[in-house]
Amino acid sequence: MHEWDILTPEDIKTIQDSYAKLADRHQETGDYLYKHLFDCCPDVVNIFKTDMKEQSRTLMKMVKTVVEGLNHTHIIMPAIQDLGHRHHELGITQEQYKYFKESLLFAVEKVLGKDFNENVKNSWTKLYDVLENLMKGNRYN
Repeated sequence: MHEWDILTPEDIKTIQDSYAKLADRHQETGDYLYKHLFDCCPDVVNIFKTDMKEQSRTLMKMVKTVVEGLNHTHIIMPAIQDLGHRHHELGITQEQYKYFKESLLFAVEKVLGKDFNENVKNSWTKLYDVLENLMKGNRYN
């Protein structure tokens, strides 16, 4: 599973340790993410047909599953690829993936505060890049 090779054991530890600091702040993290996403990419608002508080909770449950599954990527990979298929069916663009990445990093930084540093940013960036590549597959080539 070479997609995951860019994540070093240190990256995984950094992601899991930093996630532990925001684990009890799921709602806040998700809310920051979606507010930022809608501010910088308002055209995605119409994609969401559900209550955004519930969407924030759903997203953060997925983040939890991914972070906890980083030591067993073969288990979480099919779900990530399936999510990418659904995103493609919804018409998610490559540009929107970039806005989501920016919004995720914004939310993690906002909630972690002083605990957000370059190492944390780099590790979360690598994680998102892996997830994005798995979700996009070869659909955008």
